[in-house]
Amino acid sequence: MNLPTEQTEHATGQKAPDPEPGANRRSDAKETQRDFLKKGKDCFVLERPGSEALVWERWLQTPDRQFQPFARERRIPPLAQRILTIPTSCLFAWPLWIATEGTVRELVLLELSGRHLLRKGMENSLLVMPVCEREDRRLVLAVSVEEPFLGEGLPDDWKTAGRFEIPIHTMGEDLSTDLMLWSEWGVLQLAFFRAGKPVWFCGVRGDSMGSLARRVAIRLQAEEILEHSPRTITITGVREELADKCISELQRAFPEARFQRDPRPNTGSLPAPHLPLELIDLPPMEAVSLRHHQGKKSRTIAVIKAALLVYLLLLIWGTGDLLIRHHALKKIRTETAQLENSAEAAKLESKQWQTLRQAIDPTTFALDLLSAVASPTQGGKVRLTLFSLESGRLQLSGEATDVSQAYAFIEQLKQNPLLQEYEWNAGQPQLAGKNSVRFDMEGTRHNAPTGPE
Repeated sequence: MNLPTEQTEHATGQKAPDPEPGANRRSDAKETQRDFLKKGKDCFVLERPGSEALVWERWLQTPDRQFQPFARERRIPPLAQRILTIPTSCLFAWPLWIATEGTVRELVLLELSGRHLLRKGMENSLLVMPVCEREDRRLVLAVSVEEPFLGEGLPDDWKTAGRFEIPIHTMGEDLSTDLMLWSEWGVLQLAFFRAGKPVWFCGVRGDSMGSLARRVAIRLQAEEILEHSPRTITITGVREELADKCISELQRAFPEARFQRDPRPNTGSLPAPHLPLELIDLPPMEAVSLRHHQGKKSRTIAVIKAALLVYLLLLIWGTGDLLIRHHALKKIRTETAQLENSAEAAKLESKQWQTLRQAIDPTTFALDLLSAVASPTQGGKVRLTLFSLESGRLQLSGEATDVSQAYAFIEQLKQNPLLQEYEWNAGQPQLAGKNSVRFDMEGTRHNAPTGPE
């Protein structure tokens, strides 16, 4: 931010005319803004406290990194990143010298806790801004959100902001400025700088601005936080009458200081913001809790979406497999229908064969079967007591002198070629008397009927 001196401002005492080309430039800017909003990506919408009480300004960053006013009634693009500037009255700031070795955050927390400057919950939103570094120590500015954070005067949806900035980080970069004075919500704010980096800021109430700034400057110099008293003082966003009064008080406090003022007299509004390349994020605890809740909700939704996707893929796979099987079954049914005539002819031929088999197949003749069964009786050592052939079932009963002879007879019977078509089921031989063992066997052909026809 480069502002002209007071002498340059009052050289003409006239407002610049608004010629027709200026109107054309504003029209072009609006068209560019509309095109930029259509894209939405990499778009920044900055909201900051205005100079009037409880008034919020909204700015849109264009592709050339310039900010244009953005009406509050306009809808923020869905892909735009919203940045909210926390009011200075809600911030705590303290400069500290710490050692160059060790973790910066832990050293800062140790210093602030030892001085009893942190309230419960403030360490969670602590931001450490580096200022300068020497051989044995470094200077940092510790900034935190005051807790409990009430959020009074903030927009209703302030918790949903993507980032939370601090005012001195978005008010421009001017390395020559040592002290900046601006108006925020009708309250004057002071910020001391060292080589363009803030080292202290606070609000000023009443008519003690000059003496307060002097005392703060002396203390900061005593602690070597400031190298010298303010030489360049910038005043912006302050109405002309109040700015003249502030200059009068600050001139008495810092006689050698040079003043820079806003070139727009009687506006009482802050100039366009400047967004640094390195953004910061200083969210209050309520915003952090909302982010955690939204993150958990997003993860839950992601899991549900993944489960639905897997279910959909399985459903598609199952449907495709079912269609393939249905097509294969339909093909099999068609082929089966084509074989019905030949199957009926084969079935009729089988019935005819079964009918004629009793007359032409030797394995169905009862006398041949009786001869085959009687051959292994070993000359009367095994005596048959029952021979029955009916509907493809052959039942046998007999007696042997001992169990070994009974088992030998059963095995020889099963190995007879004429009886190979029968499936035998033989029970365990039982004692029938002295030197007598009774056994029973049943053979069944594979084509024997299973029930009454």
